Amino acid sequence: MARKLLALLVVLAIVGLAVYFVGQGTTREEDHGHFLPADTATMKTSKPVVRIYMENSGSMNGYVTTNSQFKNALGHLITKADGFYAGTELHFINQGIYHTPMCDDLDNFVLNLNPASMQVGNTSSTDINKIFKMILDRTSKDTVSVLVSDCMYDVDNVGNLLSAAASSTTGTFMKSIRKAQEAKEEFACIIMQCMSEFSGNYYEGNQAIPCNSERPYYVIVMGNKKQVMDFNNHMELVDTSTGLPGMKHKYMLSSEPTWLLDHMTARTYTSHFTNALRIQAHHDGLNIRKVTTDHDQLNLKFAVGLGVSQLFVDGTYLLDKDNYTISPSQYQLVDVTDKAKFTECDFFRHPICLQLRTTGQEYAPQVTISLKNQIPAWVKECSYNERKATLPPAHQSYAIYEMIEGIYGAFYNTKEGSKDLFQLPIHIDGYE
Repeated sequence: MARKLLALLVVLAIVGLAVYFVGQGTTREEDHGHFLPADTATMKTSKPVVRIYMENSGSMNGYVTTNSQFKNALGHLITKADGFYAGTELHFINQGIYHTPMCDDLDNFVLNLNPASMQVGNTSSTDINKIFKMILDRTSKDTVSVLVSDCMYDVDNVGNLLSAAASSTTGTFMKSIRKAQEAKEEFACIIMQCMSEFSGNYYEGNQAIPCNSERPYYVIVMGNKKQVMDFNNHMELVDTSTGLPGMKHKYMLSSEPTWLLDHMTARTYTSHFTNALRIQAHHDGLNIRKVTTDHDQLNLKFAVGLGVSQLFVDGTYLLDKDNYTISPSQYQLVDVTDKAKFTECDFFRHPICLQLRTTGQEYAPQVTISLKNQIPAWVKECSYNERKATLPPAHQSYAIYEMIEGIYGAFYNTKEGSKDLFQLPIHIDGYE
């Protein structure tokens, strides 16, 4: 009996130690610094309070005179946020923040929205930097803040004034980023340009110009990176009838340091997009043991697949090959696509494929793919900086580049280490 009891105690001790070490291993695995989690990982986060701020200066009246896309998009934001998150608050914002009984009636807010009902507070003019400051001062790790505005800098194109406004934007956002970093958190922002019918006066400086055509406005989401990323996923912030109708462009910024992609988020494709006779990948599927080249070919071609569901970057940014750098110089990026079909893609849910080639038959032992941290091309295309007392092109907003450059500067200047969004080194042991 004593022997049986002793054996039982030994077994229990072994099981206890096994459970302890498995638990410790799990902890170490999750504490992976800034390596991205596996593409199949599920993000778990507590539900925040969502605060929606609608700018209600006179320049916004034209969006609410009809049943516009603006109203549809705003209605979807309010309804979906109220149905999913811990709480939803709605405010008007101009020179101050205003909460009226109309703001409490979330179900009927959009139905009651018109130029007359928006006359709350000082609607004659607004300072977008003051708006950012008011919102960010009320944003914590348990809140997601959403600004809906035409985001017009209320300054003329007179040299330093516009530059000073952008610098002020940078300073305002830097304070929030530093505050988050001191709390061991990451801060994030999503900027979306949306289009909507507009019927009213467009203000060119102090001059009112009648306008009955589409005009852009912006939805800007700000807060803790995990909360903002969760908001982006759950709110379907894309141009669909159930998402954000009229959304045309998206720009996502995060204070997180450079992502170091590993074998859980990238694969070298050994059977497609290559003219090598054979590519032998290492067991991780990323680094290459040996490449058998076809010497009749002028260059070597192969491809890398990325699992991108955990990347805090918009898909259009990822698909623009001008946003990448490849080193050394004998390698070039030929194409980036999300339409490729591979057996290897089964490992990822939403893969993109980067196709590379050498410029000749000079090969290197490592090729590094980096995603640059730069303002997307659409921002400059959608910005104008002249006061001509005429309507600008339908897709353009006054000085929107400078405003977004101000936000970008805050994230860029507080980013430690490499300024790239991600780096992916691929080691190639040998060629033959």
